[in-house]
Amino acid sequence: LVSLIERMSRENRCAGPPAWGEDRIALELKLKLGIEVAGSTVRRYLIRPVGPYASNWSRFVASHASQVFALDFTTHYLWNYNLCYVLAIMATDTRRIVHIAVTRHPTLDWVKQQIREATPYGAVPRFLVHDNDGIFGQRGSPSTGESGIGGRYRCSLDEWLGKVMSIQGLPIPYGAPNANPHIERFWRTLREECLRHFIFTSEGQLRRTVVAYSRYYNGARVHQGIDGIPAPEAGALAPPGADAECRRVEPRPVLGGLIRDYRLAA
Repeated sequence: LVSLIERMSRENRCAGPPAWGEDRIALELKLKLGIEVAGSTVRRYLIRPVGPYASNWSRFVASHASQVFALDFTTHYLWNYNLCYVLAIMATDTRRIVHIAVTRHPTLDWVKQQIREATPYGAVPRFLVHDNDGIFGQRGSPSTGESGIGGRYRCSLDEWLGKVMSIQGLPIPYGAPNANPHIERFWRTLREECLRHFIFTSEGQLRRTVVAYSRYYNGARVHQGIDGIPAPEAGALAPPGADAECRRVEPRPVLGGLIRDYRLAA
């Protein structure tokens, strides 16, 4: 019971004092779980905030993760030092890479097309988190746009998202990449497990490589942050009740053997 009270208190804290006080938790226990306990007893085991309060932004992302996509760019050089831009769009809740693309000449129109391809058949998120890249048509301060109608937008991309795609763009604070941590972590993983091991001779080769890696990342790579695989492909998970000690394990090469995907043999 003590563990349950601590869990309910921990899971329902807000940015200030606990969102659920002792009376709320006591009533929850009594009416829904049939456990009658005094509010004074619950108060004894409430989890109190320690140090700085959790940020509102972190709580927002955690609460709306199933409705949030994250978009970001990274760069990579070809063999002749031509610069290529890699764009990725990630579903925050599952860490699934919804879309990945490569170009040498990114523009706002190109970004809009990638968002269209990432959201086919109207399957759009509620929010799209992105940074303040100049490609997005920065306006310096929130404005209503050229039409003067609708919400206030910090960049042209957000205005297009709201008026055309019915998505609310959420630009992170200036100079704060840690406000978009999941996709930043993906960039580190992509560089360490893929990009730094190749010398790319063309934009097409880079595109094929990152697309192949994203398929492995989505369907077979285990993620400690979610204790699972974003979108497990067939055979990626052990069948229920499987006796692994009696099964042969076979490695499957990914990216020409750079990475090995271990599966139970059929």
